[in-house]
Amino acid sequence: MKRFLAIAAVVCLAFSQGGFAQEYVPTPVTVSKEKVRLNGKVYLSHVVLERQTIYGITRAYGITEDMLYEANPSLRETGLQKNAIILIPFKESSASETPRPQTPPQSSGEYREHKVRWFEDIDDIAKLYGVTVREIMDFNGLKSRKLSTRQILRIPMPDGNVSLVTPPPAEAENEQKEQEAAPPVLPEFPEPDESPVLAEIPGGHPVEAALILPLNSSGKVSGLNMDFYCGALMAIRDLEAEGVRAKIHVYDLYAGIPAASDLARCDFVLGPVASRDLEAVLQRVDGQVPVISPLDPKAASLGGNYPSFIQAPSPAENQYASLVGWMDSEMKTGDRILLVTEKNAKSTAAAVQLRQALSESGTSYEILSYAIVEGRGVPSILTEKMDKGVVNRVVVASESEAFIGDVVRNLGIMIGKGYQVVMYAPSKVRTFETIEGSAYHQASLHLCSSYFVDYRDPAVEAFVLAYRALYNTEPTQFAFQGYDTARFFFSRAARYGRDWRRSLGTDRVSGLHTDFLFAPKGEKGYVNTAVRRILYKKDYSTVIAR
Repeated sequence: MKRFLAIAAVVCLAFSQGGFAQEYVPTPVTVSKEKVRLNGKVYLSHVVLERQTIYGITRAYGITEDMLYEANPSLRETGLQKNAIILIPFKESSASETPRPQTPPQSSGEYREHKVRWFEDIDDIAKLYGVTVREIMDFNGLKSRKLSTRQILRIPMPDGNVSLVTPPPAEAENEQKEQEAAPPVLPEFPEPDESPVLAEIPGGHPVEAALILPLNSSGKVSGLNMDFYCGALMAIRDLEAEGVRAKIHVYDLYAGIPAASDLARCDFVLGPVASRDLEAVLQRVDGQVPVISPLDPKAASLGGNYPSFIQAPSPAENQYASLVGWMDSEMKTGDRILLVTEKNAKSTAAAVQLRQALSESGTSYEILSYAIVEGRGVPSILTEKMDKGVVNRVVVASESEAFIGDVVRNLGIMIGKGYQVVMYAPSKVRTFETIEGSAYHQASLHLCSSYFVDYRDPAVEAFVLAYRALYNTEPTQFAFQGYDTARFFFSRAARYGRDWRRSLGTDRVSGLHTDFLFAPKGEKGYVNTAVRRILYKKDYSTVIAR
């Protein structure tokens, strides 16, 4: 752990605004008043906001985690998803648990923020700012006096005292005392250019890498990119515990692209995110060091032009090729294949790529193309194109939420009429909020994705618990991606040294969230070809088929 903290400290030195990497505060939970009735039970409908946690939601509503999971069975597999709607078991006391008004009547309505420090309680903070404990509790909707370290409180400013920027002298003194007396979050650490001293493992190579992300360290920090960064730090911590000698330099893209000389000394560069930024870095390093695209699947096209480029997320065409291959492997004599596309659709990328994958596989299929306004008449058309007694495999070549919702509705009608249906669709359907997840299970949805987390995996569970303990929040998919990507490439470089790229296509490696198996992109860069096959089973479980 001490080694991990030292690495985190080295990273922070690369920022002009160092030390903010661990500043995670979960989003407050406002109790919903929207009631829904399902199977004779009444629930509150809660919309999940970014950085809300299971713990925070259950605490706000006064329920247990088991009660939440019972009402939302898929949560154990998917975790909380931003903007997802979850059901909260309704209790008659829920109305009384609604947060208090956030603007006290005797306040000017203006406030300043205070981050709770390890030695403070609410009485100390009230005395510091000359307000009452009740004013702080009412202004923040607190139900108890208990506070947590690094919690952000809004302190109401009485009329005539609206200084929101300059802290009162007493606070400045306490800030200094805190720095002198508080247990440090990070221990003393070497300057960035110092090599970390670790026990060498037989055959291991020291690894030095650069991480470039648009963090905006001098302004409002980018949450998702910070999630990726924190996941990467955890990977380095775990690798160093295994004996890997790792060193990472982190650069904020908002401060500009680092000098070529700084990047060339590294074994690889991880990031930035967007294609245009990646290309700028590729041009700067001019083939001297591998540059890895960590998050954007659409950046894969750069691999055809730059020999030092490596695409970590598997692009859409690989996902579609795997989806068609999966379908072919499950085909039985007599099965029908129907390709469904949206007529006059603005975006046809999915339709083109899926049709190409079907053509390359040599699979025979029929096409049904219709507009949403024609949806009511589709079941009669499906009756002509489907057969009972065989499996009707329906490939939906669209990423339109409205259109796929209509397709799912029509397939549900056909299933109700006794037709066997298996649905194949782009991975984007997992993010659609207006389609009931049960409909996917009913249609035995198959999809292929670069990312999927199986929360039943003990390794995933261990990561989630460690992440919660370290950052006081839930890991997002970006945190998982940061962990998997950093762990894979640091491991490769440690094992094979400067020629580690030659090992990329030798074996398939599975992470918590992502699989890796690379192939050359033309005659230049490398692209990850591994995807995860995800099956929505009729027993309402979602599993990785491969």
